[in-house]
Amino acid sequence: MSINNAITKTLDSRMFGGIVETGRLALDVSMERQGLIQSNIANIETPGYLGQDFSFAAVMKNALRQRGELSRTDAQHIGLDPVSVSENLEFNRERRPVDLDEEMQKLSENQLLFQTVSKIIGNRFDALKLAIDEGGK
Repeated sequence: MSINNAITKTLDSRMFGGIVETGRLALDVSMERQGLIQSNIANIETPGYLGQDFSFAAVMKNALRQRGELSRTDAQHIGLDPVSVSENLEFNRERRPVDLDEEMQKLSENQLLFQTVSKIIGNRFDALKLAIDEGGK
């Protein structure tokens, strides 16, 4: 973990109770799932293509626990992103042809989740801005 990441996580945990870091993870997982869903839709007419998906909840749970994180023996080693590691472990085992209606539903749910998390994070920063502005009066 770099010094900037350590400082950011410390400030987040002290000021926001870790909500910003958790929100960042949720947005990252949502973006990854969005890409999979879009890929499924784009390949709907591809012969033999089987849809891919992963459980958002399972990946978030593993990312928050940082399951799969490798121990680094040297500070210069590159760390793995827990979201990437978790998503690779949690792909849906059920492989079947793509159903457009189902994919569109997943797309809508994922977009709603992304907007909700973004709004929650934004509200935290708006509250901080208000506290700073009101403190200057």
